[in-house]
Amino acid sequence: AIGPGMIETPLNKAAREANPDMVAQVMSHTPLGRPGKPGDIVGPAIFLASDLAAYVTGGIVMADGGFRSV
Repeated sequence: AIGPGMIETPLNKAAREANPDMVAQVMSHTPLGRPGKPGDIVGPAIFLASDLAAYVTGGIVMADGGFRSV
């Protein structure tokens, strides 16, 4: 599974714009200091869908800019 952080998508654009304080708080706890883009999820998704991940089971690949590591 992929554990995404705050990813900027059209689906959550209105929520992000309506809650700038929440976005700022999340970003203040994200070591990379920026929200993710859909392209940031592509690499982990391709890896998990490939034969390279054939022996990966029950794991979560975190793609959250370091948010959960703080």
